[in-house]
Amino acid sequence: ARAKFEQFSYPFLRTLHGMPRWLVVVLPAILLFLGLILTGGVAWVGGILLFILWVFVAWLTALSWPALTAGQKVFRTIVVLAMLGLVVLKLMGRF
Repeated sequence: ARAKFEQFSYPFLRTLHGMPRWLVVVLPAILLFLGLILTGGVAWVGGILLFILWVFVAWLTALSWPALTAGQKVFRTIVVLAMLGLVVLKLMGRF
């Protein structure tokens, strides 16, 4: 399963590697910013933007999992779960 996941991810990683480095930092920051500030009637849009960011972070975490130490695995798991909580709260209109 791991080999299939890595094989599936390879084209996306090549695309990500070919992008300007600043874009790989700025685009997730924009998604996070917009996802957090959108409230009211468009809060669901913020939830979708945060969900897209969550998928990206979870995907990168899954790819790097074998190379992580135990402490790093715990921290990244907490970050991914916290982000998922934010997504759920945002989509429910409570954040």
